[in-house]
Amino acid sequence: MHPVERSNPEKNPQDAIDYRSPTSLVARIAYAWLPLRQDIVLSNLQLAFAGSLTEAEIQELARAFYAHFLRSFREFFTLALTPAATRAKLVRIERPEIFFKALEAGRGLLLLGGHTGSWSVTLPAAIRQYPDLRNRISILLRPFRPAWLQRIFWESFQRAGINVLAKRGSMSTILQRLAANQVVGFVMDQHAAPREGVRANFFGRPAWTFRSLAVVARRSGAAVVPVAIWRERDGRHVFRLEEPLPPIATASYDDDIRANTQMYNDALERIIRRHPEQWIWNHRRWKDE
Repeated sequence: MHPVERSNPEKNPQDAIDYRSPTSLVARIAYAWLPLRQDIVLSNLQLAFAGSLTEAEIQELARAFYAHFLRSFREFFTLALTPAATRAKLVRIERPEIFFKALEAGRGLLLLGGHTGSWSVTLPAAIRQYPDLRNRISILLRPFRPAWLQRIFWESFQRAGINVLAKRGSMSTILQRLAANQVVGFVMDQHAAPREGVRANFFGRPAWTFRSLAVVARRSGAAVVPVAIWRERDGRHVFRLEEPLPPIATASYDDDIRANTQMYNDALERIIRRHPEQWIWNHRRWKDE
C-alpha cells in the first residue's frame, strides 16, 4: 500500500499532492550532518511503512520531512512579523459549513487534530478569519521545552482568540465550555502515558493514545470533527474540516472508549497519509510505557 492516499483528485484535491518533490539543500545538509533525532525519524518511518516503501523511499521521505520541519520553523518566526491580514490570505479554509452546522446542536464542538502541516501558523490564521469565534475556541496543549519557545507559541494562539488549556486537570473547564456551545480542540497524535490512555492501532501498530477525547465526547454528546492541515507546494496553507465522526456505542463504557479512540487514530492516520512528510516523525509515538 502506498503511503499517500490516491483517491479522486476532484473529490479530494489534497490527495493529489505527492511528497516526492525536490528537498532543499539546507534540509539535505540537516539530514546528513545535523541528525535532529534522525534515528527516531527513520525508525518511525520503518514502523509505519514496512512492506510498502523501500529503504530508498523511506530515506527520501525522511529528507522531505526535514525540509518540512525546517520550513515550518522558519514560517513560524517570519510570519509572526507579518500583518494578520496578510497571514490570513495565506490560509484557505475548506468546508467551514461543517463547523457551524455542528454548533447548531448546542452541545459544543470537539476538534480532532494532530501536528500536521505548519499547524502552529495555520490554526491561528484560520481562526482570525472568523471574528465571531474569538475566545470561543480552546485547545489542549501539553507543556514543552524550551520555555521561551512555548511562551511564543501559546501567546500566538491567545492573540488570535484561542484559549490554551493544560492537558491535565481541565476536564471540568472543558465540559463547561462545551455546555456553553464553545469549541475545544484536542491534539491526539502524541504518546500517552498508560494511566492516561488506551492502546489503539496507529499505522498498524499498537500505540498508547489519550483516552480523554473519547471520554469528553461520551459525556458531552458534542460532535467530533477531524481537522486536516497541510501546506501546498506554492507555500499556501489549508485548514480543512472533515466529516464528523459518528460515535460508536458498545456494551460497556471501557469498550466505548477503546472503540472511539481507535476511530480517532484511524482518522488521523488517513490525514497523515495524504501528506506523510508533514507530520512529526521525530516524536517517539510508539513507546511501550
